[in-house]
Amino acid sequence: MKLIADKRFGLRSTAFSWLVVVLIASALAIAGGGAATAQEPVTIQEEVTTQGETGRSCETVDLGALDNTPGSKLTASGRWTTEDCDSRFRSNSDAHTYRFEIAAIGRIRIDLTSPEADAYLYLLDSDGNRITENDDGGVGALDARIERELQAGVYLIEATTTAGRARGPADFEVEVTQVDTCEPQILGALTPDQGIGVRGFWTPESCQSIFLTGHPSQYFVFALPQGARVRVDLTSEIGDPVLIVAPIVALRAVVPGQVAHNDDAGGTRNSRIEQYLPADVYGIEATTFRTRDLQGPLIDFTLTLTIVEEEAHQRSPLLKIEEIDIPTEVVAGDPLPINFRIGNVGGDEFPDPASSAVLYAIGPRVFDRTAPVFARHWPAGVAYHTNEATASATSTATPQVTPHSVTFNRAGPTWVFTAVITFDGNDDELGFHGLWHDLTVLSSPTYGPVSVEVDGETYSVSAEADGQGDVTTTVASVADPAAEIDAAIQEKAQYAAGVRTQLLDGIFDRPAIAGLPESAEPTEVAVEGPSSSALLKTAAPRYAALIRQSGLLDTLASGEAISPVAVENLVLTLADGGSGTYAFLADSWRALSERIDSGGVLSFDEATAVQSQLAYVEHVIAPVISAGKIVTAARAAELGWDDPEVQAMLSTQPSCDTGDDPLREPLELAGLEDADSLIALDTELRAALFAYIAAIDGALCAVPNVDAANSRFLERLGLDHSEQLLALIEPESLPEPEPEPEPEPPHQLRIAARLDDDGRIEHGVDLVSGLQILPPRRHLPADAPVDVWHSSGSVELDESPIGEIRARRLADGRVELAFRTPDGETITPDIAYLPAALDEGVWYRSSLIEVPRPPEPESEEDSAGEDE
Repeated sequence: MKLIADKRFGLRSTAFSWLVVVLIASALAIAGGGAATAQEPVTIQEEVTTQGETGRSCETVDLGALDNTPGSKLTASGRWTTEDCDSRFRSNSDAHTYRFEIAAIGRIRIDLTSPEADAYLYLLDSDGNRITENDDGGVGALDARIERELQAGVYLIEATTTAGRARGPADFEVEVTQVDTCEPQILGALTPDQGIGVRGFWTPESCQSIFLTGHPSQYFVFALPQGARVRVDLTSEIGDPVLIVAPIVALRAVVPGQVAHNDDAGGTRNSRIEQYLPADVYGIEATTFRTRDLQGPLIDFTLTLTIVEEEAHQRSPLLKIEEIDIPTEVVAGDPLPINFRIGNVGGDEFPDPASSAVLYAIGPRVFDRTAPVFARHWPAGVAYHTNEATASATSTATPQVTPHSVTFNRAGPTWVFTAVITFDGNDDELGFHGLWHDLTVLSSPTYGPVSVEVDGETYSVSAEADGQGDVTTTVASVADPAAEIDAAIQEKAQYAAGVRTQLLDGIFDRPAIAGLPESAEPTEVAVEGPSSSALLKTAAPRYAALIRQSGLLDTLASGEAISPVAVENLVLTLADGGSGTYAFLADSWRALSERIDSGGVLSFDEATAVQSQLAYVEHVIAPVISAGKIVTAARAAELGWDDPEVQAMLSTQPSCDTGDDPLREPLELAGLEDADSLIALDTELRAALFAYIAAIDGALCAVPNVDAANSRFLERLGLDHSEQLLALIEPESLPEPEPEPEPEPPHQLRIAARLDDDGRIEHGVDLVSGLQILPPRRHLPADAPVDVWHSSGSVELDESPIGEIRARRLADGRVELAFRTPDGETITPDIAYLPAALDEGVWYRSSLIEVPRPPEPESEEDSAGEDE
């Protein structure tokens, strides 16, 4: 190591610092005195008999006494034959036991190496009580090592293997070594005018941490002549530093009582401690998050110490996590919402507009962070909250600060750390703050005894967690608590109890349901099941009935263009129907809850119905009602569909690829006879109004998600192994049709027309890609004679003409539309007529037509060949 000599960290030392160096060096010399010469390897002196757990006699080999001279060793060789004494701690594993003695306190290293086996090492006291153990901490990949400071006395070593006897016989070596005490490096005195900086490195051979067993460390000592706010930074390009500061006792070693420790407060994986320290001599342990066996061969680090001016520190901006709102229990696999309040409690603004903050939540094997939030959001005193539970009298909400979400997948006690790191415009760290929260991850939900009914008999079901988060579910017959219950009955009872406690209780507080209106007249519905296919089979006939009542099928059959206003009315009708269905189901849920609260029980069949109904509301009804709200908002807005708030509502609707003919599968699943006409009408309704797409696709996009939600529900209850319950949620599917080769597609387009305020009718072309083409000479005169065709200018795509629009007025006031290709072919759409009474300024569209692509122009070579 070497001291860093630069403008901040010079090599000057005060008289005080030299005095400290001399005192520490003297004390260390005294503590390390009295070393003896290295001794030869000790032979076996006596044999002591012990017994493993199986009772098989085990011989303890005495290695003798270890000289306290650094470098002195005790060694032994052995062989696991697969017929040796059983390990005390590892089933079906050979074990050899060794005894050694040390006369004085010292740092002892024990190595267990084998070229053929995966060594596992235990250190025991003289009575056979386990002190510590190790796997893979040695120099070799599978070798074991224990290194620690031991008091004078007798110790035992058990040399065993990880894989047991299955790997066969193997040779091994045991080595007990007296190693040097890890002496700290003296850094001198830290003053306001003189910072300290030093570079070092960790290797697998580095001293072991005092505080983190098995972690390589380096030790430092510095003097603080006057009390001050001290900042200590430990950084590494590729390592993961951990920083510990403690006062010195007897100028020899760091005491096991630390004044500060930190991991990751310095940004990324670096560590930082910043706090006021009284005048004293302090030790620093610079260690790593990774254990010795996970370290690289050489990991470098930089340690810097500076004194922070107190008044400047108080004036600086400081973001703090002021409050957190996190459940104390969460089920493994469930997203855990982390709400919080964060504010600038510092006395000043940030140094530049490019300053930013990164908010994150971290725990064992989980992490979530935000994008940088810039300083303009953080004037002094400003605070933001993410929910009402974390709000203060002066905090507000902002879209830039939103809750975190993490998911723990293992049951047991755990923690999560919510923090903020701030940076200036040069990405230099300005501050760090965070709050810890302890919680328990449960293997499944817990609930008190609830009564359910399966096949006419009542059962009591409860789910209780132990201290490690493992949940045990108990099912007992109310009539005969001691009776043995069939496994299939237990599964049904657990399922019914899960539906009652996890779905029915609090059902009206679920996010997708909380805002749904119940003002409509209740409309009865029977949902066929909770699977996606069952929901579609329930929804399809109801959709078809409303379509038939709308009269739009007649409009399609007559060949007339469909008015967007009529489609708006249809969406509102669909939404009203959804509201009526929800009102009916909400009433049934309330009645069911009231009956249970009065002492009734929930049956298995009722539980199945509740899950199915809830899935139908959340995945079918809610998207349709949402689309109805958008139509209502557009009609109320002065700018109609162009209103920014209406556009924002549209942008929040689900966006997914429903493919061609998205209604075909649900209509065919429902067995509807007029599926083809409904599918054809659906195509035209989509062209007429985007809100219709929001209503239908919102449900079509949401419904497939229900299968994953159903599977997760069974998984949460620990019932994902049950064949009878998996069959309940299994979706039905149609056979896949044989794929056919697709020819080069023609242009697909619709003829668009609208009535201008001067009585003329303007024409254009809407491609399926969304592009609209308005040709020159595109107006049909208001006084155009009856039955006379008028043609537009050329419709061009990519500078190539694809045809022209034709239109003529009819005697009944309607307008007929057609399209003529460059080679003279006339294409008449199925929907080719504009109504006599047109809404002014609204685009009407024909049905979809296919216009052949023009032939590719011949190349010059082809032309030359023809000339020849």
